[in-house]
Amino acid sequence: MTLVVAGYNFDQNPWRSIDNIKENTGVRQEGLFAIADSIITSLSSNGHSPLLSGFKKIKEIPVKLWQPYFIGENFKSYNNVFLQFECFVAFAGSTLTAQHVIDLISNHLATLRIDFQSGNFETDGKYVVKKICDSNNLIKNARSSVYGDNMFIPEKHYRGILTAEYIAEVVEHSINKALSSAQKHKLDENSLKEMYTEFILGVNCPSSESDLLIKYTMKQRITLEGMIEVYVVGEKIQEGDVAVIGMTSRFGDLAQDAAKSAIENGLSLKSEMTSFVKKAISEVNAEGSFQIAMPVVVKSLKSRRITKQVIAEET
Repeated sequence: MTLVVAGYNFDQNPWRSIDNIKENTGVRQEGLFAIADSIITSLSSNGHSPLLSGFKKIKEIPVKLWQPYFIGENFKSYNNVFLQFECFVAFAGSTLTAQHVIDLISNHLATLRIDFQSGNFETDGKYVVKKICDSNNLIKNARSSVYGDNMFIPEKHYRGILTAEYIAEVVEHSINKALSSAQKHKLDENSLKEMYTEFILGVNCPSSESDLLIKYTMKQRITLEGMIEVYVVGEKIQEGDVAVIGMTSRFGDLAQDAAKSAIENGLSLKSEMTSFVKKAISEVNAEGSFQIAMPVVVKSLKSRRITKQVIAEET
C-alpha cells in the first residue's frame, strides 16, 4: 500500500501584522508539494509484508519542447530544445503498472515538438505543440513546403504555446496508452485489482506561471466487443484541497480536514501535511502493519524545479 498527499503551498500571511489583519488565515504561496511514504509491500497470509524501503513514489519528469530546425526555407529536423523544465508524477498501486506508465509519460513529455497548423479563409495559421505520436505537418510536408524568414521566430512565435493544461492532457494520454495494452488480454476482477494504480501530476505552467495539480483515477467500462477497458479520468485539484492516493478510504477525508485546519490557522500546509503522513505511518505501524512506512519523502516544485527532502525514522 501507499500514502501520497499533494497540494498547493499555503503559509502564514507575511503582511498580516503590517495590514493589521486579525484573522490567522493562510495565504496561497508559489509552488506545489508531494509527500509519500517509501515502502513496497507484498500481500501474504500474514498481511502486508515489507519488500523494499526507500522506493521512489514521486517521480521527477523532465519536459522538453523541441523547436524546428531549418536550412534556408526548408524544414530539416528537430535538433534543439527551446524549453526545458521539470514536473512531478506520483503514484499509488501496482509498481509494474506504474513503471510502464511512467516510462510512457517520460517519453511523451521529453519529445514535445513545435509544429505549424496552416489557416484557411476563416482562421489564421498558428504555432502549436504536438506529441511525437501526433501527425506533424512540418515532417509530413518537409519536401513540398517552404517557410519565409518571418516565420518560426522563437521569441515571437514560441513563447506561451506550451501550457500546464496541455501537459496534463499528454499525461492522461500516456496513462491511457499504457493501459490500452491490457485490452489485448481478457481481464478478470483479480487482474483489475492487481493493476489498479492512481496518479498525481504537479506542474507549473510555463505560459501563465500558475500551478496545476491533477489526480488521475482508474475507471473501467465494457467495450462493444464485450471486453473490459481500463482508462483514467483526470480531476483538477482546487487550491485549498489536497490530492490523496493510496490509503484514501482510511486517510482521504482526514487529510482534507487537516489541510482545511492548517489553512484556517495560517500554518504551512506542506509542514502540516508532512506531519499528517508521519502520524498516519505511526498509527498503522502501531497496529503491527507495514502497509506504509518510513522514511517519508517530500518533494517541492517551485519555478519548475524540484527539490527533495527525506525524513528518516526518529531515533
